[in-house]
Amino acid sequence: MTISSSYDFSTSRDELIRGALRLAGGIGEGEVPRTAQYTEAAEALNMLVKSWQVDGMPLWVISEYTLALVSGTNTYTISNPKLLKVIQAWNRNTTTNIDIPMRIITRDEYNRLGNKTSSGNPIQVVCIPNRTDTTVKVFPTPNDNSETYNEIHLVYQKPYSDFDSATDEPEFPSEYFEAIKFNLAHRLSPEYGMTLNDRKQLLQEAILLKTEALGFGSEEGSLFFGVTRDY
Repeated sequence: MTISSSYDFSTSRDELIRGALRLAGGIGEGEVPRTAQYTEAAEALNMLVKSWQVDGMPLWVISEYTLALVSGTNTYTISNPKLLKVIQAWNRNTTTNIDIPMRIITRDEYNRLGNKTSSGNPIQVVCIPNRTDTTVKVFPTPNDNSETYNEIHLVYQKPYSDFDSATDEPEFPSEYFEAIKFNLAHRLSPEYGMTLNDRKQLLQEAILLKTEALGFGSEEGSLFFGVTRDY
């Protein structure tokens, strides 16, 4: 018995579309989709993947952004990439490499702060995702010293890349490929006359595959239990 010792299997946008169309009854075995089918399915695929951004923060889309501080400036716009959700922040002294955890606050909490122009070394941050960029506000406003010696580090969830061309590969690990194909097939199935019962069955399989993939992509850590005693 031989094994390949290869671990680089991938797929492409149009391969996922062909597989989904076969499941949905849009094409038969060995058939090639029409141009319009590729176009319409690509639109559905991008919408599907974008909708999955609300499912949380799988490990492979967690990144770190370094924000350079500017004296007298407490509001920054980050557009490349857009920060969908910030989950951790710290202020780093670039001379000593000592990190100070920052408190991530809500927009309401930021609005309730006192004098926004008071200067110092920022210890609180609010991140507001907009349609195409993210607004980051820090408090207090950086002074000359913090501009020179400090920078802000943000751990964030980034958007999934678009499927723009036929050969684009998914920005997902391989354990997600089948889930993408089955969920895309379910979204396309009404257009190809699949019966309601068959659509329900396809949906059950699609949900199961996605749930399994999401569970595998979560970060693992230690779990601690505490005991509270009443005296």
